[in-house]
Amino acid sequence: MKDFTTLLSKILISLFIFCQISYGQDFIGGDDLNSKTGSGIVVLEVWAEFNKANEVSWINELKDCSIYRINLQEASSLNIKTVPTVIIYSSGEEHIRYKANIMLEFDTSKKDIQKTVSQLVLSKFN
Repeated sequence: MKDFTTLLSKILISLFIFCQISYGQDFIGGDDLNSKTGSGIVVLEVWAEFNKANEVSWINELKDCSIYRINLQEASSLNIKTVPTVIIYSSGEEHIRYKANIMLEFDTSKKDIQKTVSQLVLSKFN
């Protein structure tokens, strides 16, 4: 029975670690904003607890970029008017901003955002 408990513990710990690693996005605070968006291609979702139903659930599926989330309360320097808002940075500069509609629904598709990220990646080779 002890062997089974040890094995079960190891499996649960491994699953927990895997889930944490594979989640794909990190929550950042306002103090981290410049350091996290300063290099490479970064996709940043600005969200708010009051609009959790409309968060960008697929954002962690994007490829070839770093992905972060920041709470609206910590993003005052970004001048956000609606949430969710997704901002794509390239080498520290804001490239484009996608905003929620008047109903606070995010209607930009994953395909459109991935296309922008892919274009930025390709532009690095020109």
